[in-house]
Amino acid sequence: MINKIRNNLSIRIGFITGVIVLILFNILLLTGYYELYLEKTISNKYQTTVNELENHLNKIATDLTQEENIDTYLKEYIKDKDITIAISDSNNKEINTYSNKDTIARNSIKNSKIINFKDEYYLITVSKKRNIVNFKIAINVLLFEIINIAILALLGIFASNKKILSPIASLSKDFNNYKFGIIPRKRHIRGEIYKLQNDFVDLVNNLEEEKKKQNRIIASISHDIKTPLTSILGYSERLLTNKNLSDETKNKYATTIYNKSLVMKEIVEEFDDYLSCNLKDDKKTERISIKYLVDYLNQYYKEDLKEKDIEFKVKTDCPNLTIDVDLAKFKRIFSNTITNSIRHFDKNKKILNININEEKDDKIIFEIADNGSGCNEEVLDKIFEPLYTTDKSRKISGLGLSICKEIVESHNGTIKAINNKIGGFSIIFTINIYKED
Repeated sequence: MINKIRNNLSIRIGFITGVIVLILFNILLLTGYYELYLEKTISNKYQTTVNELENHLNKIATDLTQEENIDTYLKEYIKDKDITIAISDSNNKEINTYSNKDTIARNSIKNSKIINFKDEYYLITVSKKRNIVNFKIAINVLLFEIINIAILALLGIFASNKKILSPIASLSKDFNNYKFGIIPRKRHIRGEIYKLQNDFVDLVNNLEEEKKKQNRIIASISHDIKTPLTSILGYSERLLTNKNLSDETKNKYATTIYNKSLVMKEIVEEFDDYLSCNLKDDKKTERISIKYLVDYLNQYYKEDLKEKDIEFKVKTDCPNLTIDVDLAKFKRIFSNTITNSIRHFDKNKKILNININEEKDDKIIFEIADNGSGCNEEVLDKIFEPLYTTDKSRKISGLGLSICKEIVESHNGTIKAINNKIGGFSIIFTINIYKED
């Protein structure tokens, strides 16, 4: 869940960062366009307007030397011109303003000059509407921005293709190759899509490993069944073809066939148990107390183990605590483990203890300990693997402890094996304590 949130956050941050980079790049291009072209154009137009106003002032000053009335002249001069003329006296008091109504503008460029008319000094100010950014310049800016956006869009498409589409195409290729048995390989992490691809590679590797494990199981079960089946077929054939067998021999052959059939039955049942524990069906859980479990273990195993000269004890420090388990499967843990212990007793005094205690972090820890032959430290991690067995004669399939592991992990618990202090072997597993919400 945390990785998913991080991935989503990383994608969003990457998208926002990309947008910010594109905006900044766009601003940089616009700034360069203004500095290299637009500013010069605007400056030239401004200077052109200032020179035009200067020419008007010079012409007015020259013409007034031959005119009789300044007011009449200025009214006549302003006709058909897009300028405004203001006249003030020597005290800077405005006398009059001359302008066409459609040319009056607040934002304008101005130029002034003092003119002597009939021994009187006047300040003549000529102004013109500021029209630096005209339609042509606006069109040029718009065209530049369109080209700019097009370039950025192409860069964005290229980047997205490199960042997203290319990994997706690679992932799709891996999907198609896997259909034909080509195993995908991991890539160096360069983005979220490659993480998805590597997750797919992990999934494929897990599937391939599971397939190999299933093939090993099938091959092993086939091998384990063939041995007793060969004996059954051999003795059956003798019974059918040899009519001169004595009753004692016939009885011996029939007993052998029966015993070999039991071995086959045990192998098939254990294989069925393993398959049922691996099925991802909903567990039929029920809440039981530890006291109920202790009573069940004593009632079910104590007398039977006593007949085998095995000292059996069940101890707990938390009888009132409750667990929520699939009871049928949970009982199988004790059945498989106790059966495994019985096979490996090698001492005259045989001890089998089950300790159930409360552990920290709201867990209950179970220990099934015997004083049997123990286990080689080098193979302790392997005993939960399917088909692994220390029985060199292969009389058992080696699925018992693997079934225990599947059951415990299906209850969100953990399981391990150790050589214990009483000289034997212990299976230790944990189950969560049930608590009301």
